[in-house]
Amino acid sequence: MVLIKESPCLVETICNVRGADCLNDPAMENIRERLASEIAKAMRHSDWEVRDTVVEIATVVPCFRSMLGPLPPLVRFDPSPYVRAAALRCLILDAHIHEKDLPQLCESVVLLDADAEPRLVAIRYLHKTVATNIEHVFRILPKAIEDTDGEVRAVMIEMCSTLLAVEEYAAETVKELQEWTEDSEIGAAVRAVLGEPPIVEPDPVGHILADMMNNLRIHFEDTIDCY
Repeated sequence: MVLIKESPCLVETICNVRGADCLNDPAMENIRERLASEIAKAMRHSDWEVRDTVVEIATVVPCFRSMLGPLPPLVRFDPSPYVRAAALRCLILDAHIHEKDLPQLCESVVLLDADAEPRLVAIRYLHKTVATNIEHVFRILPKAIEDTDGEVRAVMIEMCSTLLAVEEYAAETVKELQEWTEDSEIGAAVRAVLGEPPIVEPDPVGHILADMMNNLRIHFEDTIDCY
C-alpha cells in the first residue's frame, strides 16, 4: 500500500524509462505480483484518495489497468466522483477493447451521475465519437443541455450541429434548442447553432441619457409667468 500511496510517481518513472509494458517483462515478475497484491488491497480501501491514486496511475501506465479488476462497476458505483471519472478515463483509453459497451456506459453517466466530473468525461468521449455514436448523443440532449455544469452544456451544444445535419434527429433537436434561445448562459450559443441572429441588447447608458434629456426638456405650456 505504501508503494502505491506514497510513491505513485515511482511506477510511472519506471515505465517511462523502460517502456509502458515493462512490468510484463519476465524479469519484473516479482514486482508485478507485488503490485497486483497492493492494487487489489488499494481498490478495497475505504479512503477514496487511495483508490483514486491507483486508478489515476492506471490512466498513464497501461499495464496497471488489467490489475484494477472490472472498471464499469467502479464507474457506476464508487462513492467518489473522482474515482468514477478516473475509471471511465481508463476505459476510454482502451476504447478499442470496450467499444461495444462504452457508448452506452457514457450515456448512462451523463444521464444518471450526480457529479459533474464523470459527466464531463463521458460527454467528451461522446463528442469525440459523435459520428459513430450519434443515437446516444441524441438521447442525452434534453438532459445535458440543462446540466448544472456549464462545460457539459457547452459540449452538448457543439454536438447539436451534427444532430441538425441528420434528418432523423433534426426536427426534435430544433424543438429542444428553441426552448433555450433566451437562456442567459447558453442562449447566444444556441442561437448560433440554429443560425439565428444574435439579440442586440439596448445600450443601457444611452437609454438612461435619453430619459434624462427627456426629463430636462422644457414644455412651454408649463412655464411660469414671472411678471
